[in-house]
Amino acid sequence: MIDYDFSTLNDKEFENLSIELISKDRNKRFERFKAGKDGGIDGRFYYDDGIQEVVQCKHFIKSGFSGLISSLKKKNNNAVNEINKVYSLEPSKYIFITSLSLSAENKKTIKELFDPYIKSDNDIYGQEDLNQILGNNPDIEKRYYKLWLSSTVVLDRIFNNAIESRSEFLLEDIKENAKYYVITDNHNKAIEKLESSHIIIIAGEPGIGKTTLAEHMALWYVEKDFNFYNIENSINEAENIYKRDEKQIFYFDDFLGANYLNAIEDKKDSHIVKFMDRIKRDKTKRFILTSRTNIFNQGLALSDTFKSKNIESEEFIIKIESLKDIDKAMILYNHIWHSDLDEEFIDEIYIDKRYKEIINHKNFNPRLIAFITDIKKIEKEQIEAKDYWNYIIDKLDNPQDIWKNTFDKQCDEFIRIIVMLVVFNGNRIEENKLKDAYYRYLELYGLQNDSHISKEFDSIIEEVVKYFLNRNKSWQVFYKKDIFSTQSFISYDKEEIVEYSLFNPSLADFIIYKYEKELDKLQKLYYSLETISSLKSLKDIYFAKKINENIYIEILLYLFERVDIYKDDRDYIIQLLSMMEVSPILFDYQIDKSYLFFQNTINHPQEIKLLDEYITTLCFLDKDKFNIPDYKFVHEIIVNLELSFDSSFLINRVIQLMYNFNIQDNVFNEKLKELITESLEMDLDSSLSDLNCDDYDVQVSEDGGIYSNYDEVKEKAEEILSNLISGIKLINGLTIDKEKILERIDLEQYDSRIIDDYCENYIVEQPMFQKEVNYINTLEELFER
Repeated sequence: MIDYDFSTLNDKEFENLSIELISKDRNKRFERFKAGKDGGIDGRFYYDDGIQEVVQCKHFIKSGFSGLISSLKKKNNNAVNEINKVYSLEPSKYIFITSLSLSAENKKTIKELFDPYIKSDNDIYGQEDLNQILGNNPDIEKRYYKLWLSSTVVLDRIFNNAIESRSEFLLEDIKENAKYYVITDNHNKAIEKLESSHIIIIAGEPGIGKTTLAEHMALWYVEKDFNFYNIENSINEAENIYKRDEKQIFYFDDFLGANYLNAIEDKKDSHIVKFMDRIKRDKTKRFILTSRTNIFNQGLALSDTFKSKNIESEEFIIKIESLKDIDKAMILYNHIWHSDLDEEFIDEIYIDKRYKEIINHKNFNPRLIAFITDIKKIEKEQIEAKDYWNYIIDKLDNPQDIWKNTFDKQCDEFIRIIVMLVVFNGNRIEENKLKDAYYRYLELYGLQNDSHISKEFDSIIEEVVKYFLNRNKSWQVFYKKDIFSTQSFISYDKEEIVEYSLFNPSLADFIIYKYEKELDKLQKLYYSLETISSLKSLKDIYFAKKINENIYIEILLYLFERVDIYKDDRDYIIQLLSMMEVSPILFDYQIDKSYLFFQNTINHPQEIKLLDEYITTLCFLDKDKFNIPDYKFVHEIIVNLELSFDSSFLINRVIQLMYNFNIQDNVFNEKLKELITESLEMDLDSSLSDLNCDDYDVQVSEDGGIYSNYDEVKEKAEEILSNLISGIKLINGLTIDKEKILERIDLEQYDSRIIDDYCENYIVEQPMFQKEVNYINTLEELFER
């Protein structure tokens, strides 16, 4: 049996659940009344003779049993207390339900308070009793989506299956924030779309709830026994953990803004499209992506691959208009209920039903609601209860100024530096890199501490965390073979990784806009960071048109002038060089230094991780300008290559290099043949996965058996492979062994997949989910106290 603490439910949701459970337990339907002043009645059962049984629910999660007893005795607004309400009702039986865990002594105390209307301890239900009824009624449990998010059993299953520690930490965060979540029509429609195509791209404006919806959709699938994987850096991560016949759900947040704008021009957009093709054809997989609408539209405009594959058909746009007033009301109510706001602050929202003004405000969005109900931010700005309503309206009227007062006036320069470094590193950075960048920046600007308060990194970071930044911990595991052992024994070490990320993504937009024209500050920030992530972030910002081209070029020049090609990280230099192709001036300006760097890497190809970027850069070199008689170093790099996932991109670059540098010998030809063969295998696998049952002659026998034609599958594979080979310009007399490729492809799996696809598309199954019951119909009912 799963033990729930009911903390993810607000008071109204807990009442709904309790009445359903008591009806099941007592095998009679208790009436459920609309939200509002209940007069001591949350549920009631009437007998024919007019005798009534009354149910009262008390959701207490912030204070313990003593707080519950105090509230029962307390008179609210000079009205009678809960005990006197019961005496005035004179029910034949009074049934008391609470979310608290109750001991036998606790039940005795409650029974004595309501004597003689509580007949026995069996008329008192605590947390354990509710869980027992839930265990016997899984249909009720499934309807209360937010309920099982707090299940330790579910989370244990998640953690045991997650191979990436960040996936575990993300799921913990989602669970913690589940109490604020509201299941809207968007949720159900998005699930239906994801079930239909296995892929969904959730787009919308900042703060609209894209990430929240995506995360809770992922949890819905986790409850269906899918293993969850949070993809963060590259689609390669998803490919590496992709397992056939295993239920997996992949989640890629802000997949364009954070990772792919800088790749579209290199045609790496085909990389993610190929993975999408695999997901579409695999009924055991789901893929959730999010993107800001403007970034997604720019991606569509730039990418021919996205256009040809009709990727926009997977888009699911969230607009604030799609939220009904009752949805927005529930979002506001959940944030108030689960906040730590004092009653005098909450009262300000209830005066003259001011909550309606918030709900109907033109700038309403979930992120703003989270901001205005955050007690830490209110305390930081020293807002008193009497000024709280003006504070709310100010933030709603001027959402772009949410961070202005806090960042500009309430923080010193040392705190601002920490936050800026995180933003320009792509909103995420490891602690050791942030610490190094912080001290490097202080040294560059010669900043001195004029106060008596320490400005050491460890002191400053404590002020920043939980207000501007999140602090996350994970473990990185290093495997190694024992070379002194006669056995193939592999041991491992683990290292704790501390990482910081932005507490709220809207802060990044504010900071980038604030400093978009401050060249000197931007140059020193990026120089202080000196990370590959910061360079990718710079390129993203440029392609998103948040800085102009002149600023971009000047930053790159500043960084390259200060690079030590003999000491600095090679991959960092490669990333920098690959970005400099945006302007011929950049490459010409640094041609000698670039040549020296390439010469310095001749004998160290195994140390280069960014091979795609490295080869791309080589392709743009003008050999005449370098005046090098021997291009052996290019040959050595190519021969030592290992095939990356995006093989078609790599093959094209290799062939281009071959033309550029006129490289011809048997060793190189064999390597090229190996790369092309493996590339064709991957492309063939992707193409076959893209076919569905409608592309084959599927037969259904009289006894219901479903059959496909294996020979037809083979013919399709041969046809596709011939087309793929014709698209590659085979140079130097290279030949490709088609039969060898076909032998290495498991055609039987596609034969089976055709049948599975037919069953999935043409055999009607029961709906996968039920809608959660909602008894709240009007705003007044929800906010009635």
